[in-house]
Amino acid sequence: MEPEELAGALKRLADWAAEHAPEPEPVVRRLLREHLGADPREVPIVSRSLEAWDRPNFQVAIDAWSEGREVEVVGLPVMQGYRAGLAELARGPGWLAEVEPSALEHVTVPLGERESVTCVQSGFWLVRDGEGPLIAMLKSDDRGMGERLSLEVMAPERERAERVLAELWRLMRERNVYRGRVLELRGRYFHEDEGAPLTVRTLPSIARDRIVLPAGVLERIERHAFGVADHAERLRASGRHLRRGLLLHGAPGTGKTLTAMYLAGGMPGRTVVLLTGQALGAVGMSIDLATALQPAMVILEDVDLVAMDRDFEPTNAILFELLNGMDGLDEDHDVLFVLTTNRADLLEPALAARPGRVDQAVELPLPDADGRRRLLALYGEGLDVTTGDDDPLVERLDGVSPAFIRELLRRAALLSAEGSDGRIRVTPDHLARALDELRQGAGELTNTLLGARPPRPDA
Repeated sequence: MEPEELAGALKRLADWAAEHAPEPEPVVRRLLREHLGADPREVPIVSRSLEAWDRPNFQVAIDAWSEGREVEVVGLPVMQGYRAGLAELARGPGWLAEVEPSALEHVTVPLGERESVTCVQSGFWLVRDGEGPLIAMLKSDDRGMGERLSLEVMAPERERAERVLAELWRLMRERNVYRGRVLELRGRYFHEDEGAPLTVRTLPSIARDRIVLPAGVLERIERHAFGVADHAERLRASGRHLRRGLLLHGAPGTGKTLTAMYLAGGMPGRTVVLLTGQALGAVGMSIDLATALQPAMVILEDVDLVAMDRDFEPTNAILFELLNGMDGLDEDHDVLFVLTTNRADLLEPALAARPGRVDQAVELPLPDADGRRRLLALYGEGLDVTTGDDDPLVERLDGVSPAFIRELLRRAALLSAEGSDGRIRVTPDHLARALDELRQGAGELTNTLLGARPPRPDA
C-alpha cells in the first residue's frame, strides 16, 4: 500500500471511530448512576414547588431528616439565571454535560439581628439508609421574574420518593424558621440584587402608656386583638370564628402605626406580616404566609392605596386579591388583619363595611385637652421642661396630632440647645417660638403631614 493510501485509510478510520465511539458519560450523571445503581435517566423524580423564601426551611428540614442516615452533599457551580434540576443533570443535554461537581458554596439567610441559617446554595444530597439509595435537591431557577425554588427527590421506587418528599415538606412546616417572627414582604416581583423577598424585622417595644387615646378607645382595640387571641381555643370550640379585621383610621400622626406596632408586640409568638409601600402588591402572598404560620397578624398600612372605592378604581386587581384572600380563609384560622388609613372615606365598602373582612373600625381622633397634656409630658421625657401655666399652650394646640406635639418638643429643644450649653432646658418661650415656627413658618404642607388642622385666627 502506498503511503498516501495508508494515510487516507487511517484518516477514514479515525473519522469512523469519532463518529461511532460512545460519548463519555458526564461526571455528574456517573455520580448519580453509581449512587443509585441504575441509569438515572430511567429513575423517577417527584417535585414540589416552594416559595422563594423557603431555602432556610428546606435546609433545616434536610438537616433534621438526614440524622441517622449516610449522607454526602455534592456541590454544583452557581450559575446565574438557569440552574439545573435532577432531570437535567441525569440527561445532561448540551452544555449541562460539561457541568462538574464543585466545592460547596453556602449562603447565609438572616433571621433578625442575632440569628441566621447557613444554607447550601447549589448542590444535591446523596442519601443511603436501610431502604436504599435516594437523591434530594433544591432546584433554583431565576429568569428575571424572581427566584423560584422546587424540592426534588429521586429514588428507584416512586412510592419512596413521594413518601420522603412528604416527610421533608412536613418537617419544613413544623420547623418553619419564620414562625413567630415579624416579617416584611417585598413586592410580587424582585431580583437577586434587590435582596431577599422576605426580611425578618425587629419592631420597637411600645409600652401601653405611650398610646395616648381617649378613654375606651384603646380598650376596644385590645379586646378585638388580644381578647380573641387569649380565648382562641374556647372560641373555636364553641364555633366562633377567629379570623377578624381591624381598621384604624384617622388624621395623619394620630398614632395608627404606633398602635399597630403595640398590638404586634403585645402578642408574643404570633407571626406578624408587614405590608407597606410597593409590597402592598404582595397581598396574596402575605395572606398565604400568614395562613401557613398562624396564629398571625397582617398589617396593611395606608390600605386606601390599594383598596379605593371601585367607583374611583373599577379595575383594582390588588383590591380584588385582598377581598378574595380574606374571604378564602377558613373561619377558624387565627389571622388578624390590621388595616390603617388616613382616608377611610375612600375605602371600598365591600372591604370596610362587611363583617368577616373588617369587624371593627376604630377612629383615632386628634387628642383632647387632657390628651395634649399627657403628650407634652410624654414627649418631654429626657428634657428639663418648664411650661408654667400650660393652659394657654394646651389651648393653642387644639386640633394638632401627637406627631405634631412630638415635633414641637424637638424644635423647642433645638432652640434651647442653640442658645445655651449643658443640659437642655426648655422654657415656655422656647415652646411658643417653636409653635410659631410650626404654625406659621413651616407652611400648610408641614402641618398637614403632622396631622394638624389649620389654626384658628386667634391661635
